[in-house]
Amino acid sequence: MTLPPLPDRPLDICIYGAGAIGGVIGALLSKAAGTGDIGRVTLVARGPHLAAMQRDGLRFRTPDGEMETITVTATDDPTTLPPQDVVITALKGHQIPPLADTLAALMAPHARILPVVNGVPWWYPIPDGQGGSKGAEEVDPGGHLWEKIGPERAIGAIAYLGASVPEPGLISYDINGYLDLGRLPEEDRADVTRIATLLESAGWMIRQTEPFQNALWAKMMGNCAMNSVSAITRSPNGTNLKSKPLYDFTGAIMEEVRAIATAEGAEIGMPTEKRLTLAMRNAEFKTSTLQDLEKGRPMEIEPIFAATVSVARARGVPCPMLELATEILRHVERSRDL
Repeated sequence: MTLPPLPDRPLDICIYGAGAIGGVIGALLSKAAGTGDIGRVTLVARGPHLAAMQRDGLRFRTPDGEMETITVTATDDPTTLPPQDVVITALKGHQIPPLADTLAALMAPHARILPVVNGVPWWYPIPDGQGGSKGAEEVDPGGHLWEKIGPERAIGAIAYLGASVPEPGLISYDINGYLDLGRLPEEDRADVTRIATLLESAGWMIRQTEPFQNALWAKMMGNCAMNSVSAITRSPNGTNLKSKPLYDFTGAIMEEVRAIATAEGAEIGMPTEKRLTLAMRNAEFKTSTLQDLEKGRPMEIEPIFAATVSVARARGVPCPMLELATEILRHVERSRDL
């Protein structure tokens, strides 16, 4: 399918999910709203966080510790918004499928969507067994996102930064970072270039990776291995990797993901030993999956681990260690209700 080009005017942008990562994106874009190629910027949030932003503005703490208050347009009802040119979702993978109809209705016919997620994104194609492609069932049950929005409208987006929401209405940009944008091979990149330039004008550091698989699977290698093992042991990676069996377990999962990446035509440049060494330097760092477990939030088991297993199966790549870790985590998740 050939998409209409983005219009030759400032683009209206909606950030759907203005938590930690979405809040940083929304803060920087809102500051630049109405300048250059940036039109109206709207944040979709809910609860006390939304109420605080509507009442007091978005309070934003920079990596240098400076505080500022940014005037934002925020709502919990996206049906009140006009059709958007760009939609950026900053939600966990399991939160997106129920929003298929809402997101589709929010987007203008020419709109692009940037799903900033951990794990395999819903738009990432895997063989459907009938000569075509589909999204992984774990991130797009029933194929509703694939059907209602369409993978061709999605631009790959990965966030490399640290952020948190210490209290409603306050976004803390803890670790300065960047966004990685891209498309799959042979896809037109004009929209990637335009949106990258737009984000750079708002103060973002942007890396454009081609092919996007390289960035995706490099991130997945670390996430699948270190997030899973840390949640199983309930310990930071710096502690886990001092144990030879856990070091070997983590490394084995990394090598399995590397094999999946190779089958996907991607190249992970960093050797496994170096990746493990880097992880050991930050001994107290807790992965997002471990943080979710400790805080009683649902772990992103299906988007990060199970969906990767699905890609492996579709390509005929064995990954017994990742399958084992995934099944253990499912049991850990179920045991929390006991």
